[in-house]
Amino acid sequence: MKKSSNNWRINSSLVLLVCCGVLSVLNGQNPSSYWQQELLVDSAIQQGVLANGLCYFIRPNNEPQQRAELRLVIKAGSLQEEEDQLGVAHFVEHMAFNGTEKFAQNTLIDFIERNGSRFGADLNAYTSFAETVYQLQVQTDSLALVDTALQVLSEWSSKITFDPEEVDKERGVIISEWRSRLSSNQRLQMQAYQTLLAGSRYAQRLPIGSPELIDTVSAQRLIDFYQRWYQPENMALIVVGDVDPAWITTKIEDYFSGLSNDGFQPAENYPLDTNQVQRFLLATDDEAAFTRWELTFQLEPQKSDLTRGTLKYQLQRSLFGSLINKRLAKLKETAIPPFTFAYSGFASLPGNYHSYRLSALGPAEQLNEALYTVMNETRRVILHGFSDDELAVEKKAMLDQYEQMVKELDKRSSSSIAGSIRNAFLEDTKMVDFNALPSFAADCLGEITSAELQSLAQKALTSEVRNAIITTNSELAPTLPDSTAFYQLLDQLLLLQPEAPVAPSQQGPLLSEQLPAQKAVLASYDSVLQVSSYELPNGVKVILKPTDFKNDQIRFRGFSPGGISLYEDEDYPSARHALSILDQSGLDTFRESELLQLLSDQNVSVNPYLGSYEEGISGSSNQEDIETMFQLIYLYFTRPRFDSLALAAYQKRQIDIYDRLDEDPRTAFGRMVIDKKYGDHPRRPNFSIEEFETINLDRAAAIYYERFANAADFSFVFVGNFAPDSLMQLAAQYLGNLPLTNQATEQWKDRGLRLSNAPLDTTVIAGQTPKAEVILEWHGDFPYSNRDTRLHFSALREILSFRLREKLREEMGGVYGVRVNMRMQSIPDSLHHTTIRFNASPEEVDTLIAMVYEEIASLAAGNTRQSDLDKIKASRLKSYEEALRNNGFWLGQIAQCIRMKYDLERLYPDRYRQRLDSIDADKFGPITKRYLMNATHFKFVLLPEE
Repeated sequence: MKKSSNNWRINSSLVLLVCCGVLSVLNGQNPSSYWQQELLVDSAIQQGVLANGLCYFIRPNNEPQQRAELRLVIKAGSLQEEEDQLGVAHFVEHMAFNGTEKFAQNTLIDFIERNGSRFGADLNAYTSFAETVYQLQVQTDSLALVDTALQVLSEWSSKITFDPEEVDKERGVIISEWRSRLSSNQRLQMQAYQTLLAGSRYAQRLPIGSPELIDTVSAQRLIDFYQRWYQPENMALIVVGDVDPAWITTKIEDYFSGLSNDGFQPAENYPLDTNQVQRFLLATDDEAAFTRWELTFQLEPQKSDLTRGTLKYQLQRSLFGSLINKRLAKLKETAIPPFTFAYSGFASLPGNYHSYRLSALGPAEQLNEALYTVMNETRRVILHGFSDDELAVEKKAMLDQYEQMVKELDKRSSSSIAGSIRNAFLEDTKMVDFNALPSFAADCLGEITSAELQSLAQKALTSEVRNAIITTNSELAPTLPDSTAFYQLLDQLLLLQPEAPVAPSQQGPLLSEQLPAQKAVLASYDSVLQVSSYELPNGVKVILKPTDFKNDQIRFRGFSPGGISLYEDEDYPSARHALSILDQSGLDTFRESELLQLLSDQNVSVNPYLGSYEEGISGSSNQEDIETMFQLIYLYFTRPRFDSLALAAYQKRQIDIYDRLDEDPRTAFGRMVIDKKYGDHPRRPNFSIEEFETINLDRAAAIYYERFANAADFSFVFVGNFAPDSLMQLAAQYLGNLPLTNQATEQWKDRGLRLSNAPLDTTVIAGQTPKAEVILEWHGDFPYSNRDTRLHFSALREILSFRLREKLREEMGGVYGVRVNMRMQSIPDSLHHTTIRFNASPEEVDTLIAMVYEEIASLAAGNTRQSDLDKIKASRLKSYEEALRNNGFWLGQIAQCIRMKYDLERLYPDRYRQRLDSIDADKFGPITKRYLMNATHFKFVLLPEE
């Protein structure tokens, strides 16, 4: 949930001090020159330029340890394509993984995976309008591996082979990627792009390109693009991680200094159309589920320089958007809004253009009312501004975010840093020194006034480049305004004179009373894991694992068996949606907006939950705000809030969403699959309008109270950078006073929610989208208590992923990707469940499904490759080593041990390595035969109408 504070009284004073500080800085200086001053840059980045013009950036970083992130950045994307090359930039990116002079077909992916990296996660690339970026993560405990990784980037930069046979095979993969995006939303979005970006090259150069051209373009045209744009003057190499900069510099010179430029000319600048224009689009689709409108006021492009003035402008936009959208969210506390979701604030357009955007999703018949409501609140801010308290609290919250970020800088991931350097290179600027940002931000925030924000928005809404886009179902189009009616209404709304808002009353502290401290008893201590277990007088168990993985992060989870399984089917809707009503009602005496305001300047999050078989609460905080976190836990147990208006608004929003949801055949197909798999069980994971209509507020509140009425069977796990004694003092005070009843410890009940035991084979023909959706599933009984079987069953997922990627994508070119998921559960029964999903050309569905069955049969026959097992062991060990320094990993693992009554010794690091070594190729045949070949099988296929 939420951000927090019981130090709310100091906000105005802090901002006043910031303002005074800035005024003293400005004293005697030209204000214009002051705002043009550059911010400090990150001195830890070692930057150089080779003689051929290639830029390189090296930044030492130790998170994660013994890892490095490598990026090859090309300043060229779809905007640089010629008319007969639409999609070629993206095609070239694909071909980089299909062979270079040194790395033949697929040996690159094979080499990376054998060394523990994962295709898609650690080895990937993307193409956008103006750039193509290749990314690779490698382990640095082997210099030979890092050396090879740099060779890989060098090969990508100049030695992709473009074998004609490989080009032809990759056509199908790219068309499958294009096909995977097809939907009603995509068709509407394409229409919207043509309006929003009309008159510019962006409208005609979407990165995915033209499927017709992809299917016919010659290998030579790919080579032409590659040779024209992949030149050192147009490239940057980024290396961030646990590396020696001097050694890396030498290797970069070895592998990249030999590259040469061939008549290189930089890319042209492609602007948006800035002529005065008032565009309108009513885009329709027979399968559209929702009605959306969006009004965009196009603004001038903004500099991306690293100056105080640029930072101030960014902060102004962010402040304005946050404050006005809090006002929009607050509307539901006094009336049911005429929209499901709404937005007002600054946004961005391609080419570094900025914009002001107003938008909403909601019922078609309420479009005018929604436009009025969103514009009325926007005009209210333009006319009357924000209150001093609103602005002060938001500034303080924003400054706190910067300061919190600085606390964790030495724990920042190499991937995040590499991304920031990439952005700086693409924007022709430098990377800011994040350590200095809080000071710069404080200077800027101190100068920002409500009048400035009002003026910024007022000016934005006078833009002469206006785009109005409505997307809806074809059936509803006649009920919606045309261009004349829409802009006539807009012109009237731009003259609205709403009254100033009523100033909210000041809120008191989150929790006013002082709770007595209870005595905690140390129950156990594990010296290997450094895990302490305590028990409080009310039965609450507290488990602590202090870490230094983050400098200022504390995470927790509290849980108890039971959940909504303890309630009969007639209470299920009220139980299922109780948390959603609570979340929008607030807490104790505070409405949702009041609680958010009260907590806005603290770094804390607390979220209760009601699951099927357990209830609980989870969250996080920093060290400074840890007491607020405990106060929120206490209040969620003892003083939840359930408002009738919050329920009414929630019901309307959900009913509006689900009213036409099945207009989209793909959504209807997915919901049908769930219905059939679970035999229309009343607790199946589908929502319905009838369910929302039967929610009872009093029953929802009563169920929530019951689930949190007895803390005696709750266990709380805390992981993070904290002093155990200090944390236990707070736990004894707040958790020790949680309610206690005389009832026995509860257990969940089995309500019979199971997948059907009968095989299913269903084909649905519906919709216009020219693609097939395939879902293959297997399920059955499973010996969950057998760790060896669990290990091999989970490894089977990875083997299947390797094999199906090779067969269906690399060899057949029939799919872009195949999703393989395997799940094991112990509650309510010990079961397994495997799902394989992909989309494909309707003509190839039967062939691809047959290939899936063939690969499963091959595995069942014992044809397991040792090379696959080597990849799995390397990847899992690499992921495990990274997880060991992650608070979330330990939180989940310890909680699961408590939940399942396992001994914590199974979490000792050497145990996992021993388990990986026990993976045996001979076991996969029997595993595949039992849990796939002999399991209950479902096949669902969605085909388009002819």
